[in-house]
Amino acid sequence: MHGMNNETGLSRIIRDAVCLNGFDTPGTRLAMSPLGRIPQRPAGLPGEPLCGAVLIVLFEEAQRLHGLLIKRCDGLRHHPGQISFPGGRREKDEDPLACALRETREEIGIGPETLDIAGGLDPAYILASDFHIHAFVAWHSGTPVCRPDPREVAAIVPVPLDLLCIAGARTYEDKNILGTVRTVPGFSFLEHHIWGATAILLHEIIERLKMAGWQG
Repeated sequence: MHGMNNETGLSRIIRDAVCLNGFDTPGTRLAMSPLGRIPQRPAGLPGEPLCGAVLIVLFEEAQRLHGLLIKRCDGLRHHPGQISFPGGRREKDEDPLACALRETREEIGIGPETLDIAGGLDPAYILASDFHIHAFVAWHSGTPVCRPDPREVAAIVPVPLDLLCIAGARTYEDKNILGTVRTVPGFSFLEHHIWGATAILLHEIIERLKMAGWQG
């Protein structure tokens, strides 16, 4: 893992996007949250939430900015079959960034030595699994070479971010969330439906990038 030295224009925009002053994080996340639900932990919920971390790996290919996502295996306990960022549950006494980097190496074989960490976003709360998710943004110079763990990762899903900005990319589907059917915003990409925390964080990083000068 190295600092963002010898920055390109794009890597500088990514760093600036993460560090924006005055960005409306709550409002941006609300736009992609299940309709009628504020994206925060209910006050009466007992115990403490679990803690996890994900890594938003961005890279340029064919002059387009991509985000690196995965399709989770169907047999996993949490979010089976869903599209997500690499990441997982934090181990005891592990700091969130170390968790995100460890999980990224374990799940898709990308080591921290190939990444420039631009910074972290505010933690996001996921009601369905009672998780606080710490998200970090990383720049990968060149197309990542992934070695997915077949026990966890069914497919690597690189997504050109400009395709999520076009008319028709935003979708709405009804989902049963803890016994309540809610209309959930998401993104449609190829045969995939991207929703939940992944869609919330994707939307946020896209809006941050636009504010920092990215033009898609």
